[in-house]
Amino acid sequence: MGRKLDLSKLTDEEAKHVWEVVQRDFDLRKKEEERLEELKCKIDQESSKREFLTSQSHLNETHCVHCLQPFKFLLNSKRQCLDCHFYTCKNCSRYNKKEQGWVCDPCRLSRIVKIGSLEWYYEHVRSRFKRFGSAKVLQSLYGRLQPGQGLNSAFLDSLIPHV
Repeated sequence: MGRKLDLSKLTDEEAKHVWEVVQRDFDLRKKEEERLEELKCKIDQESSKREFLTSQSHLNETHCVHCLQPFKFLLNSKRQCLDCHFYTCKNCSRYNKKEQGWVCDPCRLSRIVKIGSLEWYYEHVRSRFKRFGSAKVLQSLYGRLQPGQGLNSAFLDSLIPHV
């Protein structure tokens, strides 16, 4: 993976097709980043709300920290989240079979963001390689493409991760 990528043997048509695929890859990555950013905003909002509500005198002992519905013995019993340890109702949490416990919706969203962002992976790859994946293909093809195809070097530099 450390070697230079040689795509010079591709025909112009093949190179254009690869270029389009890589462009779609970048578009999908951007959409996924936007989706994860929205989830992060929701998590931050819920976290602020939760922080305020739990500071109120023992509110979480009697009410769900998310929907504020009162706990009732059989109708709406309280469940403690495995991650944040706050009490939630059945509607605001999901049972995790693997961990054999309840996880509230905001904590579940937080888990999705951690898994979806793969930040730990990309940071590791960036630290080992200057260019990788689609950025490496883009850099290799960039020299072959004609300037009239709507791409400039500033755009390419913005797509290629630098160390």
